[in-house]
Amino acid sequence: MADPSTRWPTVALAALLAALSLLATARAAAPDPERSTGAALSSSSELDPWEGFNRPMYRFNRGLDKLIFRPVARVYDRVTPSLVKQGVGHFFDNLLEPVVSVNLLLQGRPRHALQSLARFLMNTTLGLGGVLDPATHARLPSHRADFGQTLGRWGWQRSRYVMLPIFGPATLRDGLGKAVNARVSPIDWLSREHGPEYSILYGVSARARALPAETLLEEAADEYVLVRDVYLQNRRCQIVDCSEELPDYLLPDYEFEVPDFEALQDEFRR
Repeated sequence: MADPSTRWPTVALAALLAALSLLATARAAAPDPERSTGAALSSSSELDPWEGFNRPMYRFNRGLDKLIFRPVARVYDRVTPSLVKQGVGHFFDNLLEPVVSVNLLLQGRPRHALQSLARFLMNTTLGLGGVLDPATHARLPSHRADFGQTLGRWGWQRSRYVMLPIFGPATLRDGLGKAVNARVSPIDWLSREHGPEYSILYGVSARARALPAETLLEEAADEYVLVRDVYLQNRRCQIVDCSEELPDYLLPDYEFEVPDFEALQDEFRR
């Protein structure tokens, strides 16, 4: 039987989403952008009506990151050989492929879903459980998809921005998607069945990948606005084609169940 202590993030997330849903109901008289479709990225006043809550939560997350997560990630990055770090990253990326494949299928993209499934099968068998990445050498393309993106492609394209405790930037739609993804993720299953060290290693590895984004954040005039705008634009471009609207450095590359800064890293490191 699963250890209830390993489920606290999902419970906390569900409670926060329920509270915010009640707040949204109380604001029913205000213009509702939640389920509008086909529109460009709206003004921050529409998509970030809870900025008074989000900014303090962002400061809390950043303080926690500077106190705990970033120092641990720096030690991991410094003492772990590059090949080992690469193997750990490949292992967790491969574990997520079945979830990616299911979401691609739900989004009506069967060819991409089959490619993702083929990557999983090849890397699991020929890649020593996913530590190696022969699928990339075989020119099987990598795709990223999650349930929040699926909801967006089903019509929920615009959603209010919220800064979740520990989990970082999200929207109401993506918060619901994170809860679903967490429950079906093989990483969550490993943690429940074999111990939380798998989730801890996944988080440390992901945070270490985001270390190059630190300079970008420190140089920003307003860290909160930078994180918010990059996150919202990135998510929008994963739902609708905005390639004609954006410079190359803002085109989406990777986003899946990441800690606070990995989306920034992937958007600006190219």
